[in-house]
Amino acid sequence: MPAPQRLHDEYVDLVLQELKSAADFNTIYIGGGSPSALSVNNLKKLLSALKTDGEFTMEWNPEQVTDEKIKLALDFGVNRFSLGAQSLNDCLLKMLGRKHSAKIAMNALEKLNSAFKTGSCDLMFCLPNQSTEDFLNDVKYLINMDLNHISFYGLTLKKNSKLPPQPEELYPEMYLKATEILQTAGICRYEISNFAKPGHESKHNLVYWKRGQYLGAGPSAHSYLNGIRSYVDGKYLQWKKWVRNGCSKTEITQDIPDSYGKEIEAVWLALRTREGLSLTSYEQEFGKKFDLEKAEPFIKRKWLTLNGDSLALNGEGWLWLDKILLYF
Repeated sequence: MPAPQRLHDEYVDLVLQELKSAADFNTIYIGGGSPSALSVNNLKKLLSALKTDGEFTMEWNPEQVTDEKIKLALDFGVNRFSLGAQSLNDCLLKMLGRKHSAKIAMNALEKLNSAFKTGSCDLMFCLPNQSTEDFLNDVKYLINMDLNHISFYGLTLKKNSKLPPQPEELYPEMYLKATEILQTAGICRYEISNFAKPGHESKHNLVYWKRGQYLGAGPSAHSYLNGIRSYVDGKYLQWKKWVRNGCSKTEITQDIPDSYGKEIEAVWLALRTREGLSLTSYEQEFGKKFDLEKAEPFIKRKWLTLNGDSLALNGEGWLWLDKILLYF
């Protein structure tokens, strides 16, 4: 059941109160919950308080894309969209409980892509009852829409899910074939799940993968500042109480990794990207050389490549990063 309007009003006010002491932003990304669910008035209130000279991304649900909200977003500096289509197959959308149809998603994508000139569409793969052909047809449609950025993610079902079983045996085939089709079309992988034409990579998301600093606002939103990861309570009432009491730093949950944790995180995040792990940067940060003997079995299998200073995923290695990291 959708949240009542009064909660939307309250939520926007609380987010803006939390951000009141924040400095200017290099990039902004609003989403994770979709801001397109807000009324025009609440969306205007939120956007008018957020300013950046850089990339400004807004998430949209297909059924909430309107000309009025698009114009409002443009007026307040949003310059990139992210649309959560998930699938362009009506049967799969219905099974997932999505409110939009394939036609609504296609119309929304056409409007957004025309208005913003750059942005992304999210797809899911390895869905119950989804064939490889189903997924690849979605990918080809997005290519034909002249989209600049495409993201796709394998579905992870919770235990005791009521959905039918996933076609897990098709996971590698779906991922590798979609990657090949995209790269042939000039939409290149720059992170495990993200593909873009040159110059259209998400600057905001690159901050995450390169361990840059970022500030999150809202229930359970995570931040990474001065080498410390932190988040506030994910339950709305607790978060509301925290904001109204002045956003006390002592009530934030902090995750301060030890040196081993930092090392694992650095390797994992770097290997997620096209550039891979810089061996020089690793040595400078951790005071030791990276143990290339541990990488040797994967280099022989062509899951990893060593190109000068860079150790990067290759071929089927993009499917098995967790397995590689566990061996490291």
